[in-house]
Amino acid sequence: MKKYSFTFTVVFILLIASACDEKSASPKITEDEAETIVLEHLTGDFNRDENEITIQSVSNSSGKYIVEWEVDKDCEYGTVQVDDQSGEIIEAMETNC
Repeated sequence: MKKYSFTFTVVFILLIASACDEKSASPKITEDEAETIVLEHLTGDFNRDENEITIQSVSNSSGKYIVEWEVDKDCEYGTVQVDDQSGEIIEAMETNC
């Protein structure tokens, strides 16, 4: 019985370790690519002028880039989350004053 218990414990630990390893994979896209994806999203989908958009910050956390942006003249700002493996937009939020 101890042998089965030990085997089960080892297998369980390996499964947990492999699941955690997937989340900590190195990003496949760069911060600059994430910025470009967000700018294309804002200019293409929302018809904003790229020259008026300011990227405030880009950070990487839990498998995604979090890109904060603003359009000062219109008092608009928001956050776009980009998957750091595929480059797909996960979530986009916008606020107007």
